[in-house]
Amino acid sequence: MLEPRQHANTKTRLPGVVVLGLGAMIGLGPFLLLAPAAAGAGMWLLAGLPIAALAALCAMYSTSERSSIREHMGRWPGRVAGTGRFVALGCLAVVLAATFGQYVAPEQPRVAAFAVLAVAVIGNASGVLRWRTGLAWLIGGVVLVVLVLVIAACLAVPPPPAPSALPSSSDPRSLMTAAAILFLGFAGFERVTAPAKDEPQHGWRTTRRSIPVIVASATVLYGALAIALLHQLGPARLALSPTPLRDAVIAADGAVMVPFVEFGAGVGLASCLVLVLAAMRRMVVEAAIEREVATSLATIARAGRTWPVDLVVGGFVALALPLLGTTTDAVHLAACCVLVHYAFANAATRVELVEQERTWPMRTACFGLGISVMLAMSLPPMTLLTTLGVLAAGSCAGALISHRWR
Repeated sequence: MLEPRQHANTKTRLPGVVVLGLGAMIGLGPFLLLAPAAAGAGMWLLAGLPIAALAALCAMYSTSERSSIREHMGRWPGRVAGTGRFVALGCLAVVLAATFGQYVAPEQPRVAAFAVLAVAVIGNASGVLRWRTGLAWLIGGVVLVVLVLVIAACLAVPPPPAPSALPSSSDPRSLMTAAAILFLGFAGFERVTAPAKDEPQHGWRTTRRSIPVIVASATVLYGALAIALLHQLGPARLALSPTPLRDAVIAADGAVMVPFVEFGAGVGLASCLVLVLAAMRRMVVEAAIEREVATSLATIARAGRTWPVDLVVGGFVALALPLLGTTTDAVHLAACCVLVHYAFANAATRVELVEQERTWPMRTACFGLGISVMLAMSLPPMTLLTTLGVLAAGSCAGALISHRWR
């Protein structure tokens, strides 16, 4: 039997790896995903959370193998998966910037959204903003303290009477849709399972040990926050709220906490936006190496100058920001596209592990493939059609630019 692929071990220990993973997650899920998940499932989003966690667990174990989709499944599956991930990241970047504006500057959310996007792009292009373990501890600590305060305030005070005009939104048939949305709350785990060369590195065994700790910690945190928000706002009000954490503390007679909530939301959302834009830049650079982006951009990327790529990515997000319809639609598209990507990632890992005769990791990848497809198929039909069109267009564009159709 072949041994699992080994990677260079460094001094990043288990607590640091866990903080890196959680720091990339908890700025996204708590502030962005609970309201869309509650829109259809209501109270049933609590049942969808373990399903999302299970899908994330399988995806994390699969990506920790560093299997290449293009190498093990072919050029076209690689293009489809890459397009799906890039579109998902683009949708998340737009929604993160818009949600930042809603929390930090509710009077002028659009101005704040463009401002935070500009700061994130300039920070990435200049190299000032680099995700390191110390920064992850700081950001994760700030966001965690704010979330704990929100949970405590919401659970300590009886909820106000719910308006009778609000319809009940709890539907168990939407449980899987909620799980698909909540899967995005675990996005960012590739900073642990497959870090880039300029990110903190760690050993293969440390990575494998950290995966269940990260997933369990995030699941407990999301679950406690969801219970607190559902207790204070109820499913209908939670589903309608663009800023549920702020609305929940106000409903709990905690208006004095609003500045702290806004600060924590700003820190968490801005840090996630930086990470998302950096991931988009790396994808463009990788596509440039494969000659599947515009020739001028490919020449710049292959020369090792990435700041023009940062500007192009930021411009792409800035152009998409005014086109944002509803947050829920954008989140649905991001969830569907990212689930397609991880379905291919699980499939590629399965192919590699079959060759290595590693039975249980192969079964984990098989299960991850199946649950990713199930979650993607649970999203609204219009989202599925949009995803199909986007993936087809992106894949054909790559083939057209590279002149490689096979």
